[in-house]
Amino acid sequence: STAKMRSAAASYNAVPPVYAPPQAGEPAAASAAASSSSAPQSAAQAKLEALKARLSAARQSNHKEAVEEDRRNKLGPEALKRERAEKAWEKKKGEAAAETETDKLLGMTAADAAASHDKRDKKQRRGKEFWYDVCNKQA
Repeated sequence: STAKMRSAAASYNAVPPVYAPPQAGEPAAASAAASSSSAPQSAAQAKLEALKARLSAARQSNHKEAVEEDRRNKLGPEALKRERAEKAWEKKKGEAAAETETDKLLGMTAADAAASHDKRDKKQRRGKEFWYDVCNKQA
């Protein structure tokens, strides 16, 4: 039964090739080459391609919504409520962190900035020495 479903799905999604019978005085190979070009041959075909693209986009969007709905149904109302609260808390936490960093920088004087820079520089210089270098200098 699954083989039947697969073949039915394959035949449903399959698009038959455009067949144009050879014209009088035209070789069959030339007509086949003309029909296999990648560009649409007429306005109707261009419209069909646009409709196929819209249908594909709608199908993808519908699939995403169906997956999200299934996830919501499986989680239940309590878990969804908890998830929304966590998202809101993360958003609030992120906004507060950005605000405090900005406030900190705006409230800093030039002297404070220089002191902070010197302290950071001193830590970097101190961190580059190894313990045995320090011991050898002292001996």
